[in-house]
Amino acid sequence: MNQLPASIRSFIRTWLFFEVIVWIYSLAFHRFDQVRWINEWHQPILDHLFRFFTSLAEVFLPLLFAVFLYFKQRKWVLPYLGSYLLSTLITQGLKHFVFEGSLRPFAYFRDETYAWYTVPGVFINEFNSMPSGHTAAAWFMFFWMALAAKSARWGVFMACMASGVALSRVYLFQHFPIDTAVGAIIGVLSSATLYYLTIFKKLANESNPSA
Repeated sequence: MNQLPASIRSFIRTWLFFEVIVWIYSLAFHRFDQVRWINEWHQPILDHLFRFFTSLAEVFLPLLFAVFLYFKQRKWVLPYLGSYLLSTLITQGLKHFVFEGSLRPFAYFRDETYAWYTVPGVFINEFNSMPSGHTAAAWFMFFWMALAAKSARWGVFMACMASGVALSRVYLFQHFPIDTAVGAIIGVLSSATLYYLTIFKKLANESNPSA
């Protein structure tokens, strides 16, 4: 791991911390409490903040960053798009074939008498909860942003941004925390795999031509 760029090392460490926290939270508490505690945070400013975080993982920004890479690091464009495709295929495959019909919070708690808060103007999905596609897209994209940013501090920042997207999916009543943990694994491993196969190995071979 020491051979990886500092930004990626810090990004991965922050991602692992995120995973530990979310898995502990998901295993320690009942699903109702997991979602209720976050749902109770609702404030107008947080509604806007988490809608913004969710928007980061939608198609526009990942494609805009691909354009940025085309002009700044053209050799990264294909691995970047490849990891986007891989992440999307895995996520959608799990959603529609392995966890087909898995209920999202709105449908899962339909019979509960609790007055759930939903953010005005946000369409609430009911099915295909596992895994979170927005979270997978966020962690995939911010991996490459961390790589481009280079410094360890930026690696932490990018991982925190991806964590914000994950949290937004629970706050907006679209997913359970565990959905975001699995989505993050898909996003990071998709990017890490393409990065290793197309960039890291090539750089390692160039630095050790006799190996």
